[in-house]
Amino acid sequence: MYTLYIAIVIGICVLAFFGTLLVGKNVNKSIEQREVEGESPAAELQRSHKYEKNSSIKVLSIIYLITFILTAIVSAIFIF
Repeated sequence: MYTLYIAIVIGICVLAFFGTLLVGKNVNKSIEQREVEGESPAAELQRSHKYEKNSSIKVLSIIYLITFILTAIVSAIFIF
């Protein structure tokens, strides 16, 4: 039974890792696209405002919050 709990926690962490990789891949793609196209100051300002609203940090925070909560639940089941 303990092996199942450990496997669940490892699975949760692996999913969080792949989520992080996907967010990083999207950020890299947008950076490469901007480098190829070049940017005017107006476009840069618009991108800055867009980034404040749709930050990848929010997505990563949600991923790791869910990971922490699920891991804490499984750990509590394991302990009690």
